[in-house]
Amino acid sequence: MTTGHVSALLLDALALDALDDASAAHVRAHLASCVQCRSDQEAAAELRAQFSRLVLPRTQPVRRPRRWLWLAVPALAALCVILVLWQRPPRVPELAIKGDASWQVFANRDGRVFAVHDGTQLAAGDRIRFAIVPGEARYLLVASVDGGGAVTIYYPYNGTQSVSLPGGRIEPPGSIVLDAAPGPERIYAFLSDVALPVELVTAQLRAVAVRGADAIRETRALPLPARAQLSLVFEKASP
Repeated sequence: MTTGHVSALLLDALALDALDDASAAHVRAHLASCVQCRSDQEAAAELRAQFSRLVLPRTQPVRRPRRWLWLAVPALAALCVILVLWQRPPRVPELAIKGDASWQVFANRDGRVFAVHDGTQLAAGDRIRFAIVPGEARYLLVASVDGGGAVTIYYPYNGTQSVSLPGGRIEPPGSIVLDAAPGPERIYAFLSDVALPVELVTAQLRAVAVRGADAIRETRALPLPARAQLSLVFEKASP
């Protein structure tokens, strides 16, 4: 744990019960003596309350051709989620990974929002969304492979190659609703300096799938020309 003020990401992780006992105790001890961090914590709590009150009731599912389902999200929803996740830039990079790129992944289960990390247990019907800090990368492609061997290109949906990034934080529109496909599922965000063809990424993901569930759990990166690869695996379980 670094010294100084508590970062925005750690405050969010504390609220979502995503910290281990030692880290949570350290953050709470700092909050007890720091007026500025307590103020940040209260502001973040109010934004999460707005998200639960205004955004979740207005989210409607739309079917997709594969097993993923999009949720159409109004402009207000996108704005609220960005505020919840990103309003306060982190003062220290505790959760940054892969150099200058990072992401946060969250799930919603019956109105309860929680962080998703490697090994998190999710269930059919859970909704996932994420936000990405691309660093200096120029292109983004997000894809997944599951225990049933299905490969899905999540972003850009129905695209043929990586999306050119406008700069700054990226939050792909909509959420995904998980089905009951068995076994683990791994999601990748490929950040690159050149556009990656969807066919190339799909072929690499299928090569992982044919090696079985353990390969999905263990393959954190693929042999692709990417500046950074962010990935996490979750397991299916009953809610």
